[in-house]
Amino acid sequence: MTSVVETDRIRLREFSRADLEELAAMVADEEQMRFYGRTKTRDEASAWISRNLGLYGKYGFGMWLIESRATAGFLGYCGIRPLAIDGGWEIEIGWHTKKTSWGQGIATEAATAARDLAFRRFRLSRLVAIVHPDHIASRRVAEKIGMQEGRTTILADYDDYPAIIYTTKQL
Repeated sequence: MTSVVETDRIRLREFSRADLEELAAMVADEEQMRFYGRTKTRDEASAWISRNLGLYGKYGFGMWLIESRATAGFLGYCGIRPLAIDGGWEIEIGWHTKKTSWGQGIATEAATAARDLAFRRFRLSRLVAIVHPDHIASRRVAEKIGMQEGRTTILADYDDYPAIIYTTKQL
């Protein structure tokens, strides 16, 4: 498993097939998927890991697993990926933490590290975050990492997901 970056409390690393059980449990939980439209099956979680493994090979980035440095425990995921939005392509920064990590600043810590990697290592000039309008905690994360609230849209390609598009440019 390739470690991408470490902070004081967490490590972002590439997913492996061995991470399926933890991811599948998180995305099958209704409370943790409240702002994602619906829960996901084990097969969908497996396909998601496969897509990210492909992104690592093609771009060098994707969504990474958030791991506790103290316990090596699974805390969620965070990263960057290409995303089709309203007929164009953007690089999305996204985060999703396990409910046992909520309210501890883990999402902000991971998103800050992913943002810095995007701009410094991968030389990206712009990032967007797709945030459900009712997801106040995620909106706060976007703002804490320097993103600006932009337009509101419905993402038809993503099960008619209502979204606020947050943006940030290179630091």
